[in-house]
Amino acid sequence: MLWFLLAIALVTIWATCIERFWFAIKEDSLEILPKGSKDIVVLHISDIHMAPWQKRKQQWIAKLANRVSPDLVINTGDNLGHKQGVQPVLDSLQTLKGIPGVFVNGSNDLYAPVKRNPIAYLLRPSDRHREQDLTSKLDTETLNKGFEALGWHNLNNRATTIRINDVVLGFVGTDDPHEGRADLAASAESVTKITNRDALIGVTHAPYLKVLTELNAIGSEVIFAGHTHGGQVCWPFIGRALVTNCDLPTKYARGLNKVTSKGKEVFLNVCAGLGNSIYAPVRLACRPEVRVITLKAKS
Repeated sequence: MLWFLLAIALVTIWATCIERFWFAIKEDSLEILPKGSKDIVVLHISDIHMAPWQKRKQQWIAKLANRVSPDLVINTGDNLGHKQGVQPVLDSLQTLKGIPGVFVNGSNDLYAPVKRNPIAYLLRPSDRHREQDLTSKLDTETLNKGFEALGWHNLNNRATTIRINDVVLGFVGTDDPHEGRADLAASAESVTKITNRDALIGVTHAPYLKVLTELNAIGSEVIFAGHTHGGQVCWPFIGRALVTNCDLPTKYARGLNKVTSKGKEVFLNVCAGLGNSIYAPVRLACRPEVRVITLKAKS
């Protein structure tokens, strides 16, 4: 019994005091660009869940521009973890100013985190917030304007194009599906207005299967998402997530994978994110991360 209690104590210390601060840069590549195109380095940031006292995280994010040298930034939401987290997030990301980017919102860009029973996540996805709960609303407008000041495009139920390295990338995004804010019809309609593109990239916060299916159907060759935290708590040594907080199978909880929807394959890149709720300060067998995807020419 003593050895068992000691093991539990060591795992708890590791998960709460060490691993959740062990930030990682995970790299992969994907061939979707026209033949002869130059590489495009994509920095995928998600689920920062910033609180004002998290100085170590802020300093690590501020160094990403030099460490990665990205051509493009994709931010898939849940940047905030506290009502006073807006300015620390924007300050941390200032070193990426001027680098083209796109963003969508997650629920924690809209509402402050609340205490939840962590066991409930094993049973079903977390509940939506209530629009009438004014006490938990965050300053989403200031956050989004800050992102736009960095030079990033708002993709909440919208589409746009960005020219990078002489390649025209099309982007289509959704507002947060977990909060029921994804307007897939609006996203699909917006894509029809950007016919002059070399590739189409889908962007959403929560990778619900319905959203993946629709983004796939309108021509996305790869979809970027967050939300899952990679499971946040995974099986030790195996690394398999216990939950995804949506209907996405756990084998796709993080990383670049090929998924099939309605018989059509699409690449899905899920970032496990850099943070966690301030009410669930734990990471086990699932390091906090950003992902770097190098887009390459088709062979």
